[in-house]
Amino acid sequence: MSNLFYDDPYQKEVNTIIKSIFEEDGKSCIVVEKNIFYPRGGGQKGDRGELIVKDEKIEIEEALKDKYSADGVLLVAEGAVSSALAGQNVICKLDWNFRYRQMRLHSALHLHHCMLEKVMEKKINYPITADIQDGFAFNRYDNNETSEEIVGQANQEFKSAVASGAEVKTYSDKEKAGWRWWECLDYKIPCGGTHIKDLKEIGKTEIKYSNKKGKATINIYLNN
Repeated sequence: MSNLFYDDPYQKEVNTIIKSIFEEDGKSCIVVEKNIFYPRGGGQKGDRGELIVKDEKIEIEEALKDKYSADGVLLVAEGAVSSALAGQNVICKLDWNFRYRQMRLHSALHLHHCMLEKVMEKKINYPITADIQDGFAFNRYDNNETSEEIVGQANQEFKSAVASGAEVKTYSDKEKAGWRWWECLDYKIPCGGTHIKDLKEIGKTEIKYSNKKGKATINIYLNN
C-alpha cells in the first residue's frame, strides 16, 4: 500500500484500485492501492469520506491501522460491501472539512504546549492525554505547574503566533523507522499525525482552562 497523507496532507482525492474487501468485527473493510485516508492514532480521528466504484458510492465512516500490516490502512464502510468489487478502479474522496479541522486542531495542541514552555521558560512533560474531536481538542497534564495566570499568558502567545503565522514542517526521522516530527518556531515535537502548513491556518480559537485534582486540562475550540 502507498500512503499519500504524509506526502501531501492537502490531497483530497485519488484514483486507485481496490486491493481487497473483507469483514472484520461485523464491518466491511476495504484496502486500496493508493491511500489518502489517515488512520486513527495519536489522538487524531481516522479520516472519513467516500469511495466511488462504477457510479456506486461507498461511505467510509473511519480509517484504521491494519493490525496485521506495518503501514496498512483499513477503510471501514458504513454498510456491507461486496467482495466482488475487489480489483475494480475506485475514486477515493476525503471528507475534507473534517480532515482540515483535525489538521488545524492537531497543530493547535502542539503550538499551545510550546507556548506554555515559552512562558514557563523550561521544558515541561508532554500531556498525558492529547485528544482531537470534530470541533475542539484538549491537552491534559498530570502536574500542578500550570495556573490560570500561566495559561492566560500562553494563550496570548498562542494567538500572537497564529496571527503572525509561521511555517509548520513535518518529516520522518532519518534514523528511527516510523518516527516523525512536527517542527515550528524552533520547537520540535514527535508526532505522526497530519498538520497544516502555516500557523495562520489555525484561525480564531477559544481556549478554556481547568485544573481538577492536579490534572490541568486545556481545551481549544475552533471559532471558524
